[in-house]
Amino acid sequence: MFSNEARCILEKNSLLEVICQLRYPEILKIEANVPADFQETIRTDYPQYNKNIEQLPPQVVNGKPVPQGTVNNYQFISEDGKWKISLTKGFIALSTHGYTRWEEFARRLDQVLAAFIKTYEPAYFSRVGLRYINAFNRKTLGLEDCAWRDLITGGYLGLMGDEDAQERAFVKNEQNVHAAMPGGAKANIKCGPGTVRKVNNKTGETAQESVFMLDLDLFMDGKTPINHAVPALNIVHGNADSLFRGAVTDTLLDAMQPAVV
Repeated sequence: MFSNEARCILEKNSLLEVICQLRYPEILKIEANVPADFQETIRTDYPQYNKNIEQLPPQVVNGKPVPQGTVNNYQFISEDGKWKISLTKGFIALSTHGYTRWEEFARRLDQVLAAFIKTYEPAYFSRVGLRYINAFNRKTLGLEDCAWRDLITGGYLGLMGDEDAQERAFVKNEQNVHAAMPGGAKANIKCGPGTVRKVNNKTGETAQESVFMLDLDLFMDGKTPINHAVPALNIVHGNADSLFRGAVTDTLLDAMQPAVV
C-alpha cells in the first residue's frame, strides 16, 4: 500500500479538494473579536470574507451528550473562489479545489501561516494535517472499459479486489483504515466506490457520476513547536504522495498524464 517511486505532476489529477489544517490550543481572542488585523495581511490574495457560526459536536460526560455551543469560523476566499482560509479559535486551514502541485500550495500556506503566527502567536500546534480527497472517474479518464481492479491496487479494493468478484454485485465496499506511517506520521484512509455530483456549467443541470474515492488524511499529532511545523508538513506530504502512488496502478497513472519532477 506504499510506494517510494519518484513524485510526479498529474496533468489530469482527480482531486476534489486538498486541505491543510493546523490545530492549536484555543485562542479566545479569535472567537471574541473579528480578525481584522489578520485579514489586512492576506486580503490582497483573499479579498472575499464570510463568517459561519458552526455548532460544535456534543461531548459525552458521565455517559450523556452535553451540548458545546457554537464557534465562529472566519473564512477568507480568493477572487476566483478556488482557495479558502478558515480561521477559528482552535484551528487554521487552507483548502483548494484547484490544486496543481505541492510547491504552489506550500507557497500559499507559508504566507498564510506567517500572517497567522505574527498576528496571534500560538503556543504550539497540537495537530498538523494534510488531506487529499481524490475521486477517480473512469469516463473522464477514458477508462470506461476497465474494471476497478485494473486501476486500483488490491489493498485498497478489499473484497472487490478478488479475482472472482463481480464489481456490480457490491452495493457498498468502503474501507476505513487508521495506520502509523514513517517519520512519526499517522494516516486515516477512506476508500471505495461512490458517486459525486457533477454540474453542467451551461445548463445548470446536475448528474451523479460513479467514481472511486480515495481520501488520504495524513497528520502529526502531539505537541509540535511552531518552528517545526514545516518539517512536520514535509513528512505528512511525503507520506501522502507515497500512499497515493501505492494505491493506483500504472494504467490509471498513465491516464492522468504524469510528468516526473
